[in-house]
Amino acid sequence: MRFFFGFLVAIGLIILIVFLMLSGNGGSKLPATTKTFTSYTSDSDAVRLTIDGPINADQNHQGIQITVDNSDVTFEQLQGYQGSVVNLQNFANSQPAFAVFLHALNHAGFTQGNTAKSLSDERGYCSLGDRYIFELLENGNDVERYWTSSCGSPKTYLGNLNLTLSLFEAQVPGYSLLTQNIHL
Repeated sequence: MRFFFGFLVAIGLIILIVFLMLSGNGGSKLPATTKTFTSYTSDSDAVRLTIDGPINADQNHQGIQITVDNSDVTFEQLQGYQGSVVNLQNFANSQPAFAVFLHALNHAGFTQGNTAKSLSDERGYCSLGDRYIFELLENGNDVERYWTSSCGSPKTYLGNLNLTLSLFEAQVPGYSLLTQNIHL
């Protein structure tokens, strides 16, 4: 009889060990939470558009950068390949306005892109046209970064380019006046 109970206990232990090995050592795993694009509304979150102009002499190279967060919209006119700021304009923004802007960008496909490492660097592409770089920033660091160009292909940004550009331009009061002398 003792052998029978010992045999049952041994079988039970083997079943328990197999069960624990298959279920991840019995520890409960919390589901991974992912932050949705439209939830990036804290003080440290921002979205950015950079338009990098045609490849030309350093002193002639121009670009613009529009950064939008829950308290500010920043417009920067850039000069040269080092990105020296020659015109800086700040405009007030609000958390509700930023949240609506994120929803509009989401509908435009702002987070749709190709993450292929071979295309991660836009430099040199579309040399006679413009390159458009779209970034989602958290604490100043890129969470997502995609690019496309006025040449069309190659690209990593798969959203609606014209709608996305229009949405960013609409965030800057007087955008057409600020950009009238920029050759992009």
